[in-house]
Amino acid sequence: MNWMSGKKKKSRDRIKAQFGKNPMELEEWESLEKRMREIRMYEELVMQDAKKEEGQRAGSVDTVTWNDLEMDRVFARINHTRTYMGEQILYHRLHHMQTQQACEDMEKRIAFFSCQESLRTEIEEKLMRIGKQKESCYLPFFLTKEMNPPDIPCAILYFLQGLLAFCLIGTILLRSNLWATGFLVVAVVNLLIYLHTKCKYEGNLFMVSGLKELFDFCNWIVKKWEPGRPEILYALEKTQKLSRRILRWQTRKYQSISGDVTGILWDYIAGMTLYDVVAFYRIQKTLRACQKETVQLYAFVGEIDMEIAIASFRKSLPQWCCPSLQSDGAICVEEVCHPLMADAVPNDFVLKKGVVLTGANASGKSTFMKAVAINVILAQTIDTCVAKNMKMPAIKVMTSMALRDDVLQGESYYMREIKYLKRMLDELNTGEPMLFVIDEILKGTNTRERLAASNAILSYMVQKQGFFLIATHDLELVYTLENQYDTYYFDSQVHGKDIVFPYKIRRGIVGKTNAIDLMELLDFPEEITGQARREAGKR
Repeated sequence: MNWMSGKKKKSRDRIKAQFGKNPMELEEWESLEKRMREIRMYEELVMQDAKKEEGQRAGSVDTVTWNDLEMDRVFARINHTRTYMGEQILYHRLHHMQTQQACEDMEKRIAFFSCQESLRTEIEEKLMRIGKQKESCYLPFFLTKEMNPPDIPCAILYFLQGLLAFCLIGTILLRSNLWATGFLVVAVVNLLIYLHTKCKYEGNLFMVSGLKELFDFCNWIVKKWEPGRPEILYALEKTQKLSRRILRWQTRKYQSISGDVTGILWDYIAGMTLYDVVAFYRIQKTLRACQKETVQLYAFVGEIDMEIAIASFRKSLPQWCCPSLQSDGAICVEEVCHPLMADAVPNDFVLKKGVVLTGANASGKSTFMKAVAINVILAQTIDTCVAKNMKMPAIKVMTSMALRDDVLQGESYYMREIKYLKRMLDELNTGEPMLFVIDEILKGTNTRERLAASNAILSYMVQKQGFFLIATHDLELVYTLENQYDTYYFDSQVHGKDIVFPYKIRRGIVGKTNAIDLMELLDFPEEITGQARREAGKR
């Protein structure tokens, strides 16, 4: 008893110590990256259903924007979850803007978990028992897909069970070789059916076992803490029969996995009698009647795990705030930082309509733009901003930043860039409030056409509804757009053989560049840097 008590205390101490820590320090990105395919499954399933019904959901983060902003890594930074459904629900939540009411409801639960350390630790301990088994990540597909009828009708299975019993009784009572032969033939047929079913549905059988842990946690949490969710109580009531059937099936399975002679014997008996096959089909039939409620419970557990993760994320930050969402007005951020940078330099910024951002190479333009865009997303998905204060209207984010050639599809850099820009122009016509973030517009083509096309696109966009944050090195373009866009810049300072980057945003247009300074810093031959300076001085 003392040993068990000590183990439990050690587990709880570890859980308490991990709360408020950076999850990327506990699990390396390379390890999590291998699991991302399974984590994405719930989101992919939801989006497939949404496209069938109504197309792309309003307020969702598209794939280009997600990849531009490295949102997989942002997810990893927040991912303090203990279960596979917690990971999947968090990943899904980061893709979709929530209503203000949904954020307020979530905020109450996050605040509760933040201050109730004892109960939160106990909940995390229970969640860890569910865990993050790779196979369980496929459960949403199992729960939502149309379940096919059994390969062999249940009536035939029942007949084979009865025939086996009949032959066994005949063998015992009549002591006849004919009856014994019949018994062996039926037993072999049943074993073959059992092995076929086990081979085909082994993954499903594993996932069914995971459902029992899900139901047990839900029953425990509603007794321990009333979440004020009547639909969850109703879902638990609807799934009681399913839970009982899974328990009976698990009890039988535990007898056969002991590995000893008795366990092997039980497994053969279950195969010959078709006990497991019939039990699985009964479970499947029962599940078919309460699929919707089971999915509700799946999401419920994931949301609890996710909300504890958000509370941990907030505690791990040196500074954070809940956003102030307004019906209109500018995007105002105070001391905003990038969530992936531990030593980020905070910046204040106001985006009234459109801003063109200039600055020296490596001065922080792209990081700042990503920080603003990510925080706009986090504000509307997990009600959390890595800033001292943030005010903004409810808006969707769309970016065109991390572009590269696509060799597999045979697309050049410029072709991909204009496709990304076209999707933005299409979105402008929907009238949905948007924040558009573009880094180095049309840099994949020649200077003359780039300036002309960039000026035309940006002049067109700023006349539409939305916010526009643009970065460029083309000072000629900046001066052309000066009356339509506000101008900000990031600077760099040369001190001897060092270049210092303050990473602070300033109003105005950059006064100097540093491309040749950086070449000299890296000891490029003087013939190259000297000629470069002479050529630059002529322009």
